[in-house]
Amino acid sequence: MRTRLWAGAGALALITTALTTIGGPAGAAPQSSPPVVTIAFSGDQATISQATMRPGVVEFRVGKTIVIPGDQGGPDTLSIIRTDHLDQLLAAVPGLFGDPSDPAAAAAAVSAIRTIHAIGTVYGGGHKGMVWQVNLPAGNYYAIAVNATAMGLAQPVAFTVAGAPRNAVLHSTQAAVRAVGTVGHNHWEFDQPGGRAISWLRFTNKSHELHFLDMAGVDPSTTNAMVKKALNSPAEPKFFTGPNLNFDVMSPGVTVAIKAGLPAGKYLLTCFMPSESDGMPHALMGMYKLVDVK
Repeated sequence: MRTRLWAGAGALALITTALTTIGGPAGAAPQSSPPVVTIAFSGDQATISQATMRPGVVEFRVGKTIVIPGDQGGPDTLSIIRTDHLDQLLAAVPGLFGDPSDPAAAAAAVSAIRTIHAIGTVYGGGHKGMVWQVNLPAGNYYAIAVNATAMGLAQPVAFTVAGAPRNAVLHSTQAAVRAVGTVGHNHWEFDQPGGRAISWLRFTNKSHELHFLDMAGVDPSTTNAMVKKALNSPAEPKFFTGPNLNFDVMSPGVTVAIKAGLPAGKYLLTCFMPSESDGMPHALMGMYKLVDVK
Protein backbone atom coordinates (compact mmCIF):
# COMPACT_ATOMS: atom_id res chain seq x y z
CA MET A 1 0.00 0.00 0.00
CA ARG A 2 3.00 2.26 0.34
CA THR A 3 2.99 2.64 -3.47
CA ARG A 4 -0.32 4.55 -3.47
CA LEU A 5 1.44 7.95 -3.41
CA TRP A 6 -0.56 10.30 -5.66
CA ALA A 7 -2.32 7.27 -7.24
CA GLY A 8 -6.03 6.51 -7.68
CA ALA A 9 -7.82 3.19 -7.66
CA GLY A 10 -10.74 4.10 -9.95
CA ALA A 11 -13.32 6.67 -10.96
CA LEU A 12 -16.63 7.70 -9.43
CA ALA A 13 -20.00 7.91 -11.13
CA LEU A 14 -21.01 11.58 -11.04
CA ILE A 15 -24.56 12.68 -10.26
CA THR A 16 -26.08 16.12 -10.19
CA THR A 17 -28.76 16.57 -7.51
CA ALA A 18 -27.88 18.58 -4.37
CA LEU A 19 -30.04 17.66 -1.38
CA THR A 20 -28.86 19.80 1.52
CA THR A 21 -26.16 22.33 2.36
CA ILE A 22 -23.07 22.35 4.57
CA GLY A 23 -22.04 25.91 5.33
CA GLY A 24 -25.39 27.51 4.41
CA PRO A 25 -29.16 27.11 4.64
CA ALA A 26 -30.69 23.86 3.39
CA GLY A 27 -31.49 23.99 -0.31
CA ALA A 28 -29.69 27.33 -0.78
CA ALA A 29 -29.09 28.25 -4.43
CA PRO A 30 -25.95 30.05 -5.65
CA GLN A 31 -26.33 33.83 -5.97
CA SER A 32 -25.17 33.47 -9.58
CA SER A 33 -23.94 30.54 -11.62
CA PRO A 34 -20.14 30.27 -11.74
CA PRO A 35 -18.42 30.12 -15.12
CA VAL A 36 -17.67 26.59 -16.33
CA VAL A 37 -14.03 26.14 -17.34
CA THR A 38 -12.78 22.98 -19.06
CA ILE A 39 -9.16 21.91 -18.65
CA ALA A 40 -7.69 19.12 -20.78
CA PHE A 41 -4.68 18.07 -22.86
CA SER A 42 -4.08 18.31 -26.58
CA GLY A 43 -0.88 16.53 -27.52
CA ASP A 44 1.61 17.47 -24.81
CA GLN A 45 0.03 20.87 -24.06
CA ALA A 46 -2.52 21.61 -21.39
CA THR A 47 -5.53 23.59 -22.63
CA ILE A 48 -8.10 25.74 -20.87
CA SER A 49 -11.38 27.03 -22.26
CA GLN A 50 -10.95 30.56 -20.79
CA ALA A 51 -7.64 32.42 -20.67
CA THR A 52 -8.99 35.13 -18.37
CA MET A 53 -11.73 35.18 -15.73
CA ARG A 54 -12.89 37.38 -12.88
CA PRO A 55 -12.21 36.55 -9.22
CA GLY A 56 -14.83 34.38 -7.56
CA VAL A 57 -16.21 30.86 -7.75
CA VAL A 58 -15.20 28.87 -10.85
CA GLU A 59 -16.38 25.41 -11.87
CA PHE A 60 -13.59 23.30 -13.37
CA ARG A 61 -14.30 20.25 -15.51
CA VAL A 62 -11.51 17.89 -16.55
CA GLY A 63 -11.37 16.57 -20.10
CA LYS A 64 -8.67 14.44 -21.72
CA THR A 65 -5.55 13.83 -19.63
CA ILE A 66 -2.18 12.24 -20.33
CA VAL A 67 -1.74 8.56 -19.50
CA ILE A 68 1.39 7.99 -17.42
CA PRO A 69 3.56 5.13 -18.75
CA GLY A 70 5.03 2.42 -16.58
CA ASP A 71 3.75 0.34 -13.69
CA GLN A 72 2.03 3.31 -12.03
CA GLY A 73 0.06 3.93 -15.25
CA GLY A 74 -3.35 5.52 -15.39
CA PRO A 75 -4.45 9.03 -16.35
CA ASP A 76 -2.66 11.95 -14.74
CA THR A 77 -4.57 14.61 -12.85
CA LEU A 78 -4.90 18.20 -13.97
CA SER A 79 -4.33 20.68 -11.14
CA ILE A 80 -4.79 24.41 -10.69
CA ILE A 81 -1.86 26.38 -9.20
CA ARG A 82 -1.44 30.10 -8.49
CA THR A 83 2.19 31.24 -8.54
CA ASP A 84 4.50 33.96 -9.76
CA HIS A 85 7.46 31.55 -9.75
CA LEU A 86 6.47 28.72 -12.09
CA ASP A 87 9.99 27.65 -13.08
CA GLN A 88 11.08 27.33 -9.44
CA LEU A 89 7.90 25.41 -8.58
CA LEU A 90 8.31 22.98 -11.49
CA ALA A 91 11.94 22.39 -10.56
CA ALA A 92 10.82 21.31 -7.08
CA VAL A 93 8.10 18.86 -8.21
CA PRO A 94 10.30 15.81 -9.02
CA GLY A 95 11.54 15.79 -5.42
CA LEU A 96 8.08 14.70 -4.26
CA PHE A 97 8.28 11.24 -5.80
CA GLY A 98 11.22 9.59 -4.06
CA ASP A 99 11.23 6.59 -1.72
CA PRO A 100 10.48 7.96 1.77
CA SER A 101 12.51 5.13 3.36
CA ASP A 102 15.65 6.61 1.74
CA PRO A 103 16.93 9.47 3.96
CA ALA A 104 18.23 11.44 0.99
CA ALA A 105 14.91 11.09 -0.86
CA ALA A 106 12.97 12.07 2.26
CA ALA A 107 15.12 15.19 2.67
CA ALA A 108 14.53 16.06 -0.99
CA ALA A 109 10.77 15.67 -0.46
CA VAL A 110 10.88 18.03 2.54
CA SER A 111 12.73 20.64 0.48
CA ALA A 112 10.33 20.22 -2.45
CA ILE A 113 7.14 20.44 -0.44
CA ARG A 114 8.33 23.47 1.53
CA THR A 115 9.28 25.23 -1.71
CA ILE A 116 5.94 24.53 -3.36
CA HIS A 117 4.07 25.63 -0.22
CA ALA A 118 6.05 28.86 -0.01
CA ILE A 119 5.73 30.04 -3.61
CA GLY A 120 2.40 28.65 -4.78
CA THR A 121 -1.22 27.98 -3.83
CA VAL A 122 -2.80 24.79 -5.15
CA TYR A 123 -6.56 24.66 -5.74
CA GLY A 124 -7.04 20.95 -6.32
CA GLY A 125 -7.34 18.83 -9.42
CA GLY A 126 -8.72 15.63 -10.82
CA HIS A 127 -8.93 12.99 -13.52
CA LYS A 128 -11.00 13.06 -16.70
CA GLY A 129 -14.67 13.64 -15.91
CA MET A 130 -14.11 15.24 -12.51
CA VAL A 131 -15.96 18.46 -11.65
CA TRP A 132 -15.24 20.83 -8.77
CA GLN A 133 -15.88 24.43 -7.74
CA VAL A 134 -13.41 26.71 -5.98
CA ASN A 135 -13.15 30.41 -5.15
CA LEU A 136 -10.17 31.95 -7.00
CA PRO A 137 -8.66 35.31 -5.95
CA ALA A 138 -6.88 37.55 -8.45
CA GLY A 139 -3.50 36.31 -9.64
CA ASN A 140 -1.47 34.38 -12.19
CA TYR A 141 -2.50 30.73 -12.57
CA TYR A 142 -1.51 27.55 -14.38
CA ALA A 143 -3.24 24.30 -15.24
CA ILE A 144 -0.64 21.56 -14.81
CA ALA A 145 -0.45 17.78 -14.86
CA VAL A 146 1.96 17.35 -11.96
CA ASN A 147 3.14 13.78 -12.65
CA ALA A 148 3.33 14.19 -16.41
CA THR A 149 5.13 17.53 -16.15
CA ALA A 150 7.64 16.10 -13.68
CA MET A 151 8.36 13.34 -16.23
CA GLY A 152 8.80 15.85 -19.06
CA LEU A 153 5.61 14.68 -20.82
CA ALA A 154 3.41 17.77 -20.50
CA GLN A 155 3.55 21.55 -20.57
CA PRO A 156 1.33 23.70 -18.32
CA VAL A 157 -0.93 26.46 -19.62
CA ALA A 158 -1.28 29.92 -18.08
CA PHE A 159 -4.47 31.82 -17.30
CA THR A 160 -5.25 35.02 -15.41
CA VAL A 161 -7.81 35.92 -12.76
CA ALA A 162 -8.39 39.68 -12.62
CA GLY A 163 -11.04 42.38 -12.47
CA ALA A 164 -14.12 42.96 -10.33
CA PRO A 165 -15.12 39.95 -8.19
CA ARG A 166 -18.20 37.96 -9.21
CA ASN A 167 -21.06 37.32 -6.80
CA ALA A 168 -21.36 33.53 -6.33
CA VAL A 169 -21.02 30.83 -3.67
CA LEU A 170 -19.86 27.22 -3.79
CA HIS A 171 -22.44 24.58 -4.69
CA SER A 172 -24.39 23.14 -1.78
CA THR A 173 -23.05 19.86 -0.39
CA GLN A 174 -24.24 16.96 1.73
CA ALA A 175 -21.01 16.08 3.53
CA ALA A 176 -17.69 17.60 4.48
CA VAL A 177 -14.14 16.27 4.74
CA ARG A 178 -11.50 18.37 6.50
CA ALA A 179 -7.75 17.91 6.78
CA VAL A 180 -6.74 19.41 10.15
CA GLY A 181 -3.69 19.61 12.39
CA THR A 182 -0.23 21.10 12.72
CA VAL A 183 2.84 20.15 10.71
CA GLY A 184 3.60 16.47 11.29
CA HIS A 185 0.35 15.93 13.24
CA ASN A 186 -2.45 15.80 10.68
CA HIS A 187 -5.76 13.97 10.82
CA TRP A 188 -9.15 13.78 9.08
CA GLU A 189 -12.60 14.97 10.10
CA PHE A 190 -15.80 13.84 8.34
CA ASP A 191 -19.42 14.99 8.73
CA GLN A 192 -22.60 13.95 6.94
CA PRO A 193 -25.33 15.88 8.77
CA GLY A 194 -28.82 14.49 8.21
CA GLY A 195 -27.44 11.37 6.56
CA ARG A 196 -28.59 12.45 3.09
CA ALA A 197 -27.11 10.81 0.00
CA ILE A 198 -23.93 12.53 -1.19
CA SER A 199 -23.81 14.07 -4.64
CA TRP A 200 -21.53 17.01 -3.77
CA LEU A 201 -18.76 16.82 -1.15
CA ARG A 202 -17.01 19.77 0.53
CA PHE A 203 -13.26 19.31 1.08
CA THR A 204 -11.38 21.85 3.21
CA ASN A 205 -7.70 22.00 4.07
CA LYS A 206 -7.67 23.48 7.58
CA SER A 207 -4.16 22.25 8.36
CA HIS A 208 -0.72 23.80 7.90
CA GLU A 209 0.47 21.45 5.13
CA LEU A 210 -0.56 20.51 1.60
CA HIS A 211 -2.92 17.53 1.33
CA PHE A 212 -4.82 15.50 -1.20
CA LEU A 213 -7.86 13.31 -0.61
CA ASP A 214 -7.98 9.58 -1.36
CA MET A 215 -11.42 8.34 -0.29
CA ALA A 216 -11.62 4.63 -1.10
CA GLY A 217 -14.48 2.21 -0.53
CA VAL A 218 -13.54 -0.69 1.75
CA ASP A 219 -15.16 -3.85 3.06
CA PRO A 220 -17.48 -3.17 6.04
CA SER A 221 -15.33 -5.47 8.19
CA THR A 222 -12.20 -3.31 7.71
CA THR A 223 -10.62 -2.17 10.99
CA ASN A 224 -7.98 0.37 11.96
CA ALA A 225 -5.64 -2.50 12.82
CA MET A 226 -6.03 -3.86 9.29
CA VAL A 227 -5.30 -0.46 7.78
CA LYS A 228 -2.21 0.04 9.96
CA LYS A 229 -0.88 -3.38 8.94
CA ALA A 230 -1.52 -2.61 5.24
CA LEU A 231 0.28 0.72 5.45
CA ASN A 232 3.42 -1.09 6.59
CA SER A 233 3.25 -3.70 3.84
CA PRO A 234 4.38 -3.37 0.20
CA ALA A 235 1.39 -5.47 -0.93
CA GLU A 236 -1.92 -3.97 -1.99
CA PRO A 237 -4.54 -4.83 0.66
CA LYS A 238 -7.63 -6.87 -0.20
CA PHE A 239 -10.14 -4.74 1.68
CA PHE A 240 -10.74 -2.17 -1.11
CA THR A 241 -14.17 -2.74 -2.68
CA GLY A 242 -14.82 -0.30 -5.49
CA PRO A 243 -15.95 3.33 -5.19
CA ASN A 244 -12.98 5.67 -5.03
CA LEU A 245 -12.64 9.45 -4.99
CA ASN A 246 -9.20 10.92 -5.65
CA PHE A 247 -8.91 14.69 -5.43
CA ASP A 248 -5.53 16.26 -6.03
CA VAL A 249 -3.42 18.50 -3.81
CA MET A 250 -4.87 21.54 -2.03
CA SER A 251 -3.05 24.24 -0.09
CA PRO A 252 -3.92 25.26 3.46
CA GLY A 253 -6.97 27.53 3.61
CA VAL A 254 -8.55 26.24 0.39
CA THR A 255 -12.09 24.82 0.25
CA VAL A 256 -13.69 23.12 -2.76
CA ALA A 257 -17.05 21.57 -3.60
CA ILE A 258 -16.57 18.31 -5.52
CA LYS A 259 -19.31 16.79 -7.70
CA ALA A 260 -18.86 13.15 -6.75
CA GLY A 261 -21.69 10.80 -5.94
CA LEU A 262 -20.66 8.49 -3.09
CA PRO A 263 -22.68 5.30 -2.58
CA ALA A 264 -23.41 4.33 1.01
CA GLY A 265 -20.75 2.20 2.67
CA LYS A 266 -17.46 2.28 4.57
CA TYR A 267 -14.59 4.39 3.20
CA LEU A 268 -10.93 4.87 4.06
CA LEU A 269 -9.61 8.46 4.01
CA THR A 270 -5.87 8.78 3.37
CA CYS A 271 -3.30 11.31 2.19
CA PHE A 272 0.13 10.23 1.00
CA MET A 273 1.58 13.71 0.52
CA PRO A 274 5.10 13.96 1.99
CA SER A 275 5.18 15.81 5.31
CA GLU A 276 7.03 19.08 5.63
CA SER A 277 8.49 17.73 8.89
CA ASP A 278 10.44 14.72 7.62
CA GLY A 279 9.23 13.74 4.11
CA MET A 280 7.18 10.80 5.38
CA PRO A 281 3.82 10.33 3.59
CA HIS A 282 1.05 11.59 5.85
CA ALA A 283 -0.84 8.27 5.92
CA LEU A 284 2.24 6.50 7.28
CA MET A 285 2.26 9.07 10.10
CA GLY A 286 -1.29 8.16 11.09
CA MET A 287 -3.37 10.37 8.76
CA TYR A 288 -6.02 7.82 7.89
CA LYS A 289 -9.63 7.43 8.98
CA LEU A 290 -12.42 4.90 8.42
CA VAL A 291 -15.81 6.58 7.93
CA ASP A 292 -19.35 5.36 7.26
CA VAL A 293 -21.19 7.08 4.41
CA LYS A 294 -24.98 6.82 4.75
